[in-house]
Amino acid sequence: MREISVHVGKRIRLYRKMKNMTIEIFAGLINKSKATVSKYENGDIAIDIETLFTIANALDISVNQLIDYEEAAEETESRHEIGRRYGKTKMYLYFYDGRRSRIVRNIITLKSSAESGVYSADLYSDVEDYSNCYKCKYLYHGTMRRYDTFTNFQFENQNNKMERVFLYAINSFSPSGQMIGMFSGLSTQSMLPASFKFLLSPDIMEENEELKEMLRISKEELRVMKKINMFVVHQHLG
Repeated sequence: MREISVHVGKRIRLYRKMKNMTIEIFAGLINKSKATVSKYENGDIAIDIETLFTIANALDISVNQLIDYEEAAEETESRHEIGRRYGKTKMYLYFYDGRRSRIVRNIITLKSSAESGVYSADLYSDVEDYSNCYKCKYLYHGTMRRYDTFTNFQFENQNNKMERVFLYAINSFSPSGQMIGMFSGLSTQSMLPASFKFLLSPDIMEENEELKEMLRISKEELRVMKKINMFVVHQHLG
């Protein structure tokens, strides 16, 4: 199935770029020509199992991170169930980066359930284009689980294995389905522990001043932070 080759090729390109590795360097590491690597990444040719392991070793990842493809029938059934329970299988996560004074776009995709109530999830962080989540700076793999009051996510940074991130979203009963929450992980610049607010939406949002204000730490949150020496997300939606 060419769909599998295309999926694997996209994964290879994404991980290679995250390693800041050129095709020429990567081709040398796996003893293939630049043209062959290009065909791998475009899904034009299938990759044998030995070469898959060689590629995974060169990228310092597991083979499973390349072949996490779901067959169409299974994907349709699982995605239908996720869509029925959670509205959509793709969600848009926004946070405000005060260092660069900009809203950062992120995409979360949900896949099949590994066990009851726990769903496989991918986080594509700092995406350039909503139509292509592979154009991102960081990729995280993990899980999602929804409870009565909160939905939580646990992810592992695929480019920096020492980073685990945790997202806690306050469930909303508003028609928009938007959720406010807290993201905890490592700052990519200072490599220090950091937490910030985020907004999770089933639909793409307009990146305007109103959204910025929702993502900024509010005066009430600052007041509570100083009083109890904790950062607590105070705002609720719906």
